[in-house]
Amino acid sequence: MGLTLGSLHRSMFGQLALITILFVGFGVYFFTLRPLLSVAPSGVADPLDVTAAGASDVLSRFAFAERQRPGSGGDLAADPVLRDIKAHNPQFRYFVRVGDREYRSGPATPFFISLAFDRLQRQKLPETYPGLCLTSTNRVPGGPGRSFLAFSDCGGETSYYEYAGLETATAGAASGSAKLYGKFIWSYGGIFLFSVGTAFVVFAIILLANVLRIRRVAALARDLDPDNLGALFPEKGLPLEVAPLVSALNQMIVRVDEAQRRQRFFLSAAAHELRTPLTVLRTRLEIMDDGRLKEKLIADVRRLTDLANQLLKLMTIGEAPEPLKASDLVTLTGRAVGEREVVAARRGLDLIFEREVTRYAVWADPGLVETAIGNVIDNALSFSAQGQRVVVRLDKEGWVRVRDQGPGIPADQAKTLFEPFTRLSTGRAGYGLGLAIVKAVVDRHEGAVVIAEAPGGGAEVALRFDPEAPSRP
Repeated sequence: MGLTLGSLHRSMFGQLALITILFVGFGVYFFTLRPLLSVAPSGVADPLDVTAAGASDVLSRFAFAERQRPGSGGDLAADPVLRDIKAHNPQFRYFVRVGDREYRSGPATPFFISLAFDRLQRQKLPETYPGLCLTSTNRVPGGPGRSFLAFSDCGGETSYYEYAGLETATAGAASGSAKLYGKFIWSYGGIFLFSVGTAFVVFAIILLANVLRIRRVAALARDLDPDNLGALFPEKGLPLEVAPLVSALNQMIVRVDEAQRRQRFFLSAAAHELRTPLTVLRTRLEIMDDGRLKEKLIADVRRLTDLANQLLKLMTIGEAPEPLKASDLVTLTGRAVGEREVVAARRGLDLIFEREVTRYAVWADPGLVETAIGNVIDNALSFSAQGQRVVVRLDKEGWVRVRDQGPGIPADQAKTLFEPFTRLSTGRAGYGLGLAIVKAVVDRHEGAVVIAEAPGGGAEVALRFDPEAPSRP
């Protein structure tokens, strides 16, 4: 039971799977993602804010170190944080002033001058008013992108730093925010997501187990022998939705098997019971005075007797088969040919037996094999005209090939000839049971029978009674 995207909607389990997936999707959105998106997670900042905080931290620590001891702040141009920010923001610049010492990254006029912090520093107000401490911060002093400044003048120690041109967050800040947000999502909706995922996995396992059980029943149905309906489908262990269907199929199998048994018993009994009155009738006809009427009646009785014998043979092949035993296919084929040589000679036909081996061992029912080969030879003789040849050939691969020079068999009718009471021509004698018996015998031996056109005209029927022989005729 293979499922594709095109056939998924026609499967009961496919529909359940689709509904489950939709339910899980809506549940994840409405109960997890939607509430999370509407809540600002604590500790999770905009990556650009994180980048700006990094720049401020570097410049602030540098200014503090320089106030404590000149030259201890290090080289700002070599700082990895500022270099990373500069790589993502070409317009980024900074300016630091500690006392009378200045540190800058570009020639642009700093906010320190444009906002008159230089004039404020020259007034030296903390010296005039002891204890006075001047501080100022501005998050939007102007300029391109994000900018910031911080001024401090306490006790005659002045420090100042600023930056501008910050427009793009660094990669580290972005990934850090993403990881932090991911932890927030998992801590907020992890239990729900885990519960839904576990439920879906359990559902998938149960679904797979039920599908495997149904496939097991389907495999049994494919292997069901229509001629032997004794085996029923197992009803235990199936889903409740499927069990009634399997139970109904089993009931139907029982009824069909019983009907077939009654039909086979009737045909077998009828064929068997017909043989006795036909034998009595033929005996009485034999004592009649000779004449054309007597010959015609005896011929009719012989045909009815043959029909009864063929019906009885067809019924008994599958009912009570004899055990297979070691047999020689060369001997059986030669015997079938020898019994018909007189008939072939009387009709002016050449019946030839060719063999590639002197012995070919098979496990078979000798009587059935000889009957099947004889029926094929009888058909070939009946389709042949006076002066023609019928060749029976046993090759080294175990195929018995019977070839005639008759009118041949149309390809569209080859398969139907194995059905009982099917005849290629209504003008021929017989009842259409010969090839049906051949097919039943071949199936009994797990062999094969193939009808094809013979080279040069006519038909060729190939029989194989050895299951291990090559399958190609």
